Amino acid sequence: MQMVQALGVGLSALRRNKHRSLLTMLGIIIGISAVVGMVSVGGGAESLVLAEFERIGGATTIVCVRPEWVEQENGIWEPNQHPEHLKYEDVRVIMAMCPSVKAVSARMDLMDKLVSHKEKNRHLSVNGVTPLYQEIHNWQVQSGRFLQQTDLDRKDEVCVIGSQVQEDLFGDVDSVGQELKIGTGRYTVIGVMKEKGNRMATEGWDERLIIPVTTMQAQFMGNQKRSVELSIQAASFEKVEQALAEAKISLRRLHNSEEFFKFFTAKEILTQVANVSRILQVLLGGVASIALFVGGIGIMNIMLVSVTERTNEIGLRKALGARRHDVLQQFLIEAIVLSVSGGFIGIFIGGGIALVAAWAMTSFVINE
Repeated sequence: MQMVQALGVGLSALRRNKHRSLLTMLGIIIGISAVVGMVSVGGGAESLVLAEFERIGGATTIVCVRPEWVEQENGIWEPNQHPEHLKYEDVRVIMAMCPSVKAVSARMDLMDKLVSHKEKNRHLSVNGVTPLYQEIHNWQVQSGRFLQQTDLDRKDEVCVIGSQVQEDLFGDVDSVGQELKIGTGRYTVIGVMKEKGNRMATEGWDERLIIPVTTMQAQFMGNQKRSVELSIQAASFEKVEQALAEAKISLRRLHNSEEFFKFFTAKEILTQVANVSRILQVLLGGVASIALFVGGIGIMNIMLVSVTERTNEIGLRKALGARRHDVLQQFLIEAIVLSVSGGFIGIFIGGGIALVAAWAMTSFVINE
């Protein structure tokens, strides 16, 4: 019963000083909303990166390249003199020798190639790939079909185009079966890929033109030695390390050494992103906590002022039999009510900040 009476007295005191109570809560509201909003933004950044990785193949992807330059033990970068190059034929060997690998694709790129159809011209990125490219990178065909093994075996002059290429060169006309000119060669369009969108991980993908990697080697490489880039998809997220170890063993047998090849795993990058996200959350939360700390000091100061102003009230209550514990309980209840009320309001505002930040990132960062 004493607690109920103390609560009633405390609430009555807060109602008598509405403006002061609201201003006191303001510090807590700002502090809580800042902490919730900043921590949510930090966590949202990690989720954004995870979502973007899923758009281009997910966290089970391993990329193997032969870098043009290698760093020596003395820290000096020198041209990669290793005589071995990654080859299209490595795809079949890795698939056969690595039980933890689900799919392998080879890719070669040609940048800024002139592509034309009738009177329309575009400078595009041309990718030479293998059939499993679409599965590994989670990029499906919208119309027509993707490359097949027979296209690679015969080195056919066929191509698959991105949605933006379709729009720029063909407009509303169905491009499947039409011809494109790449350099001096004529290529038949056999498929159009689904739109990826100009997002962080897929910027420029819709402006790509895809041909068989064997056709690219025959038509554009000549006698030039150039490595392909291998994209390896592990059977599961848990088997990424095992798949990487198996791939290295396979390349060691094929090329005598894997020392001059570089491997990158999406899992490593995601781990780094998670670590950075935690650090970001701690830093943002720490900065925002300063505002919360200031709000707490504000409540302490107001309570001190309130005790000083209500000396007569306290004396009267003690004369009527109130104990020191009862008076202390009343002022603690006032402080708790201010803190809890400000906290709930701050949580709602912080949630609003997080929603606005998510909308801004979706509208201006991802969809740019």
